[in-house]
Amino acid sequence: MGSRAHDSPHIRRLDSGMRFKIVIAVLAVLAVAAGGWAYFAKSSSLAAGQQQASSGRPGARGPEGASRTRPVMVAQAQRETFGDHLEAIGTLFANESVTVTAKTQGIIRSIAFDDGQTVRRGEEIAAIDAGEQDAALNVELANLEQHRKELERIEALVKSSYVSEAKRDEQTALMKKAEANVAAARVRSGDRRILAPFSGIVGTRRISIGALVSPGTAVATLDDISVVKLDFAIPETFLASLRPGLSIEAVASAYRGETFKGEVISVDSRIDPTTRSVNIRALLKNPELRLRPGMLMIVDLIKDQREAVVIPEAALVPENDKQYVFVVGADNVANRVEITLGRRRMGFVEVLAGVKEGDLVVKEGAQDLRSGTTVQVVNTADIKHSPASEISAQSG
Repeated sequence: MGSRAHDSPHIRRLDSGMRFKIVIAVLAVLAVAAGGWAYFAKSSSLAAGQQQASSGRPGARGPEGASRTRPVMVAQAQRETFGDHLEAIGTLFANESVTVTAKTQGIIRSIAFDDGQTVRRGEEIAAIDAGEQDAALNVELANLEQHRKELERIEALVKSSYVSEAKRDEQTALMKKAEANVAAARVRSGDRRILAPFSGIVGTRRISIGALVSPGTAVATLDDISVVKLDFAIPETFLASLRPGLSIEAVASAYRGETFKGEVISVDSRIDPTTRSVNIRALLKNPELRLRPGMLMIVDLIKDQREAVVIPEAALVPENDKQYVFVVGADNVANRVEITLGRRRMGFVEVLAGVKEGDLVVKEGAQDLRSGTTVQVVNTADIKHSPASEISAQSG
C-alpha cells in the first residue's frame, strides 16, 4: 500500500506527457487533411470551369471566345385556306344500290357474273330458260309477216279498184295488232334475261344454275360506288352555317392516316326532335373503289373558310397567357416575337398577328433559346424559296 502511494505522482506525470503527444499528432493529421481537401476542391472547380467554357450551351464561348450557334429546325409560315371545323360520325352508302331480282318464274339457265365483278349498264347478269317464250315470239313474228304480205296484196288491188279501201283499212288494223303482239312477246322473252340497271359492282351470288326462281327472288346486289354518299348529323345550333358546297374531310379506321375529301350536297329539311340534330349528306369520290357502303367514318366538316397565315403548333412558346415564336431572320439570328392566335387544327394554328407569310419560325430546338441567338438551320432543304428563306444559303 505504501509503495503504490509513493509511485502515483510519477505515473501522473507520465500520463500527462502521453496525452500531450497524442493531441499534437491529432492536430497534425487534421492539418494535412485540410490541406488536401483545399487542393482537390480547387482542382475540381477549375475542371468544371473549363468544361462549362467548352460546352455548347447558350451564351457559352469556345476557345477563341466566339459564341456557339444553336442547331434548330424551322418551318415557313404559309398562307392557306383555313376554316372552322365540326367533327361528327358518319356512315357510307353507295351512290346507287339495288338488289337485282327475277321478274318472272322459271329455271335459271345461265349466270354471267362472278362475285365482286364490275358490270356495265345493260349487261346480262343471269338468264331464265325462255324456250316457251321464244317459241311464242316466233309465232307472233310469223303472224306479223303474214299480215304484212296480205296488206301489200290488198293495196295493189285497191289501186286497180278490185278491192275497196275499207278492206285495206281492216287489214292495216290487223297488221298493227300483230305488231303489238310481237312487241308483247319480245317483252315476255326479254324478262327471262336479268340485266344490270346501272354500272357497278355485283355482290355475292345468291342463285345457282337450275334453281327455280319466281318474281322477287334475289339474284345479287349491285352497287355503284364510284362515288359514295356519307350521311352524318350535326347539332341544330350550327344550322345557320350549314349549306351545300361546304368541304369535308373524313377518315376511316380501315385506312389509318389517310384523309378522304368530299363536299356537302344536301342539308335535311327537318330537325330530329329526339337528338336535336340535322342530317347532312356529302359526296366523296371513290375512283379506286376502296370505300365501301356501311363503313364508319369520322367526319371533319369545314365551314367559314378563309385565307390565313398558318404555322406548325410545335413552334409555339407559351408564357403565362401569351404565345411567342422565334423568328429566324436572314442573318441567322432568332428573335422572340409575340403572336396572336386564331383557330387551331390538328398540328397547325392560325396566326392573326405577329408573323407574316414567308417568315421562318423555329419548330424544333426552341428550348432555352434566347432572342439574339445565332442559329444554324439544319433543314434548309425543306424550306420553300422566299425572301425570308435566304438563310438557307448561309446555313448550308
